[in-house]
Amino acid sequence: MKSLIAVLAAASALAACASTSETYPARTATEQLLVARAADRAVEGLTLPIPAGSRVFVDSAFFQAENAAYAVSAIRAALSEAGYALAPSKAEADAVFELRAGALSLEQMRRVFGLPEMRVPINDSFNVVSVPELSIYSRRDRVGVAEFSGFLYEPRTGAPLGAVVPMTGEFRIRSHKLLMIVAWGQQSVDPGERNPGDSWRQF
Repeated sequence: MKSLIAVLAAASALAACASTSETYPARTATEQLLVARAADRAVEGLTLPIPAGSRVFVDSAFFQAENAAYAVSAIRAALSEAGYALAPSKAEADAVFELRAGALSLEQMRRVFGLPEMRVPINDSFNVVSVPELSIYSRRDRVGVAEFSGFLYEPRTGAPLGAVVPMTGEFRIRSHKLLMIVAWGQQSVDPGERNPGDSWRQF
């Protein structure tokens, strides 16, 4: 009996040593991809009001947003693809392109045919009770939104060389739910997949 107790105690001690650790980032991978794809779409076809082949220094000092580094890299890639040379410093540039971010974030929209989830007051003390959603059909849109703009100036004199109107881009994932049970739609984006397809036919 004592040996059995000793074996169980040892097993319990070993089991207590095993644990799983998980991290909880501010945004899920899908949310990060939504914002990244929106940034990619915003800079498609980007051109500057200066001759092609000009050396451009991209100034991101005032570009403040979450995922800003990815967006700045996407802008630099678009400029390179358009035929501009990327200068490593202002001193070596023909023009400085100063960036600013209007938006680089997520929106979520939900449409419900039925009763949405509600919080209903039940007395004068402001106590509330939560009423769950009672819907026949609901649709959820998760949207990455990006908007950038900027202006150019001559690095030595500061003379203006032109401006770039706001560049905007969106990327959307849509999912559906019928009778609060049957769900379908494009609910994730695979890395490298540019078009997630028609959500009515994606399961």
